Amino acid sequence: MQNLVKHVSQRIRYLRKSANLTQEQLSELLDIDRSYIGKIERGEVNVSLDTLERIAVALKVDSFEFFAGHNNKPDNTDKKRISLKKINLLMDSQNSEELKSIYEMIRIVRSYKNIP
Repeated sequence: MQNLVKHVSQRIRYLRKSANLTQEQLSELLDIDRSYIGKIERGEVNVSLDTLERIAVALKVDSFEFFAGHNNKPDNTDKKRISLKKINLLMDSQNSEELKSIYEMIRIVRSYKNIP
């Protein structure tokens, strides 16, 4: 069980950093003490499923992300998923004209690199 706690705690830290959030910012989103976030990320506490779900919502990830992988480093699928989520967060704030322009830029870059 201790290996699972350590794995989950390291995944939470990785996903928090990937979301460009500090422990302080995450603690504010969750309305819990920053020191508790630190304890979670160091594997010093057994976090409840309810808290895991709240963390997942705050980080905008699926809760299964905390259990992904056999080691503590994300695989390419994890990296791709996180990159797509970051792109989606950026795109949410764009209006339709901006999205059309961004799409056109991506299309041009892909054609330049011969990517179908």
